[in-house]
Amino acid sequence: MRHGRNLALVGAAGALAFGTAACGSGDGGAAFRATVVLSQPDQVMDALPSPASLPSGWRLAPGAKPPKVIVQGEVSSDCRKKLSISCSGIQLGGTVRYELASNPDNDIRFTLLTFDTPEHAGPVFEAMVTSLEKDDRNARRITLKAAAEQSQGFERPTESSDAPTGAVASAMAMRIGTVVALIELDEDERDHKTLQQFIALEADRIKKVQQGTNPDA
Repeated sequence: MRHGRNLALVGAAGALAFGTAACGSGDGGAAFRATVVLSQPDQVMDALPSPASLPSGWRLAPGAKPPKVIVQGEVSSDCRKKLSISCSGIQLGGTVRYELASNPDNDIRFTLLTFDTPEHAGPVFEAMVTSLEKDDRNARRITLKAAAEQSQGFERPTESSDAPTGAVASAMAMRIGTVVALIELDEDERDHKTLQQFIALEADRIKKVQQGTNPDA
C-alpha cells in the first residue's frame, strides 16, 4: 500500500496521508528549547534519519533517492497550497523513504518542515492534521508515545494483499521545537512497535540538531 502518496506536500517525494481535527500533546514534558533554527540544508539532512541510523533490516531502496532537502521557495509554495494557511516563517523541507529489506513493499517515509519559531510551526502542525482528516475517512486516531510538544498518531487498514495478518498502516505527526515532522509506515504491527521505534529515532535526531549537535556522532 502506498497510502502516503495521496497528498504530496514536500516536493514529489514527500507525502501526508493521515489527520485529525484535534491535535494531542506529546509526552515530552516541558517545552523543548531549541537553540538552533534549521535554516541550512545540512541541518535538515542531519535531522532526517541517515541510512546508518536505521534499525536492522531497513535500507534505502535500490535506486531510490537519498535524503532530499526542499528549498524555501518551493516548500513555502507547497505548504500554502496544500494547507491553505500562510506558513509564515517556513525555512526548508526535507524527505526520505526507506524500505524493509525482507519486504520491499513496506515503506517508511519521513517528511520535515522547519520554521523560524515554535509559534510559526504550531499552526502548521494543526493545519496539517486537520487537512489530512478530510482526505482519509478511514484514519483512526490512536495514542502513541512521542517526546514532542504536539503529536498525534493514526492508523488505518492496510490495503496490501501481502501484508501480514493484523497489519495496519500507521502514521505519526509531531512538532518538536521549530520542526514539524510526519512519519508514515505502510505495514505496522497492531501494537505499533515498529512505528514507535522510528518515532523515538526521529525525535532524538530533531532535538539534537536543534541543540547544535550531530546525531550521528
